[in-house]
Amino acid sequence: MKHSTTDERQGATRLMQSEVERRREALGLLGFVPAFYDYSTSTIHPSLDVHGLPAEAHLLDGLPDAVVVVRTDCGRVVAVKSTLMVGFERQGYFYTAASAWRAAREWGGTACS
Repeated sequence: MKHSTTDERQGATRLMQSEVERRREALGLLGFVPAFYDYSTSTIHPSLDVHGLPAEAHLLDGLPDAVVVVRTDCGRVVAVKSTLMVGFERQGYFYTAASAWRAAREWGGTACS
């Protein structure tokens, strides 16, 4: 069995990170924004930073107390409700990451090819 070197692992990690970044940018161009969906209340929560501004990535620290189970004294979210799903919001609808990407491909977004 071949063991991967640190350089190989770091290269693979960088490749995966660049793919995630490319996909996130493509979805953003089509109006998808990072969000969370609480399926116990059917509520979509946009991803916000700690100051309440829209975030470009999925951040927990801007979530409302209603979905936070544990928050540290300095405001960091440690645990959220088990009914919270990560995904994207577009025009009031929630999409899982897979369904957002599938929709983007089907709609023919040039950034998605």
